[in-house]
Amino acid sequence: MITSQEQQIKQTAQGKQTLIKGEYTPAEALEIVEHLFSKKINFHEQNNFGKLIRTGAKDPITDKRIAELKDAFSQAKMLIKEAEVTGKRVRMNSTITFELI
Repeated sequence: MITSQEQQIKQTAQGKQTLIKGEYTPAEALEIVEHLFSKKINFHEQNNFGKLIRTGAKDPITDKRIAELKDAFSQAKMLIKEAEVTGKRVRMNSTITFELI
């Protein structure tokens, strides 16, 4: 028998959660985006370093993902800079989708 708590966990785990939703000043938007990208890049860099120590080689797929994240962060910074220069705010939305596999 599945308890209501287990059912709620299952729905959350196989559902969507809103991570970012709102309008921000360019400074606020940059702070949020910078934090998210730096954490994700750092996660991949640490995993890649661990693999290098264990196997003597970096993971080329991880290296590619790090480069993609750095490029995406650079593009986001340019867009936020444009908002700052033009006196606009930044609307950001981000949803994380969870799926048990």
